[in-house]
Amino acid sequence: MIRLLYFSQSRDVISDKQVQNIMESSRRHNPALGITGVLVHGGGMFMQVLEGPEQTTLRTYVKILDDQRHSNCQIVYITPTDKRIFEGWSMGVIARRDVLEFEQIMELREQRRKEVIEPKVFTNAMRGFLKILNDGHR
Repeated sequence: MIRLLYFSQSRDVISDKQVQNIMESSRRHNPALGITGVLVHGGGMFMQVLEGPEQTTLRTYVKILDDQRHSNCQIVYITPTDKRIFEGWSMGVIARRDVLEFEQIMELREQRRKEVIEPKVFTNAMRGFLKILNDGHR
């Protein structure tokens, strides 16, 4: 199993309806694929974490690359794992309207610019997202 984190930029202002469509599709297909994760969006950017079997997760990411709603996809972190962070979330969603609310994401981006993301920074960010999901702020 792997965990993959990527960033991308929204091509246009994405509507709540478009995000709803993404989530409905993810929640319909991901359980059968064994994929869990979270999608964070806002401020003209997306960040998504996918967890699941290696080949299935990579194939899902390749399909995501073809989605015309975003561009400039960059894998920021990919790691083998034997434990899911987003267990029970076929795909959670966190909407942030202000890029300033992306403190954890900005820290991950800064780490990426340094060529290496410290595992502790990544894990702390993922735990923060899981807390938001579990607290019901979707």
